[in-house]
Parts: sequence; structure tokens; C-alpha cells
Amino acid sequence: MQPLTRQQLRTKETQTRLLNAAEEVFVRDGYEAAQLDAIAATAGRSKGAVYTHFKSKEDLFLALFEHRTRSYIDRLLQRLQHCTNREQRLKAFRDFYVGLVEDRAWPILTLEFKLFALRHPESKGRLRKALEMAKPPQDNEMRSHMFGPLTGEQQVDNDLALLALGPIISGLILESHFEAEMLSEKGLRRLLGNIFDALFPTRR
Repeated sequence: MQPLTRQQLRTKETQTRLLNAAEEVFVRDGYEAAQLDAIAATAGRSKGAVYTHFKSKEDLFLALFEHRTRSYIDRLLQRLQHCTNREQRLKAFRDFYVGLVEDRAWPILTLEFKLFALRHPESKGRLRKALEMAKPPQDNEMRSHMFGPLTGEQQVDNDLALLALGPIISGLILESHFEAEMLSEKGLRRLLGNIFDALFPTRR
């Protein structure tokens, strides 16, 4: 792979700055109220720089969601690559899931994205792609390596459990903003660990 040129490095740095700034502003103000001027200022760039890299506020918002989703998937896959058996893979998946409590911005961003999807059906093509990215991997081989052989009914239950993971953690982290004492980070970790174990019982 060829090293990046200076121009490519500058472009990548600007895009990263804009995405980080966009996350801060979208989480703070919400999609509808967020202003590109505020995002540019937070990134230390001009509003023109935003339009150089993104067509619109919608384009920037969707790019941010796709970037964050891809980052999570890559991190999970990297952890799984170091595992040599089913027990290690399931533990790595559990540790990854419980560790998501550290990212309190992601559930807010996800909520904003889903509200956007409901309110902007004209963008359904790209929205569908982004939502599919956010779902657990559909790779049957990977699932088999992690959960073992499953009957038809067990497969349905497993798929439902995987689908529930995201909404469960997002809802609990959002609720923790209002129940900070009960749903502290320590409490959330314990609760999410118990939920994970209930959804994915170890099969002998």
C-alpha cells in the first residue's frame, strides 16, 4: 500500500475533525437544530470546508453514523480475531458489549439517527444501508464459531437476542441520564452482563 501524500493526510485530518465536531454538535443540539456553522467552528475549519467534504448537513450526519458504526464493527472483529475457541469468542463479545457503557454519546446519536429516519423517508436508500450496517453481522460461519450449532428454533431466538442488544444498551444508557445513582457505570455493567448471559446462555 502506497503511503498517503501530504494532501491526502490533510484531507483525512480535516474529515476526522469535521466528523468529531459533528458528533459533538449533533449530540448536543440534535439533528434538526444543529448548524453547519457551529460544526465548522468546533472543528476549527470554515463552513466552506464542510461543503468541500460533505454535500449537506444530511450527508455529514449520515457519514458520521456510518463512520461510527463501521468503527464499532471493526473493533469487535479485531477482538474476535485473537480468539481461538468458542468460549473465548463469546467472552470477547460479552466484554465488548458491556464495555459500550463508556460511550454515552453513541445512544444519543443513534436516537437522533432513528428519528431522522422516521422523519426523512425520502432518504430511505442510504438510511437502509446505514441501518443494515448497525445490525449484528449476518455471517453464519462467524455465528457458528461463537454460538455453536443451533436448531431452527434456537437460531430464531439467537437472532432476536442479537437484534435486541443495541436497543437494550441504548435505552439503559439514555435512562442513566435520569437515574444516575441506580444506573451508574458500575450498575450498568453488572446489569448488561446479566442481560447478555440471559440472552446467550452457555450451551454445553
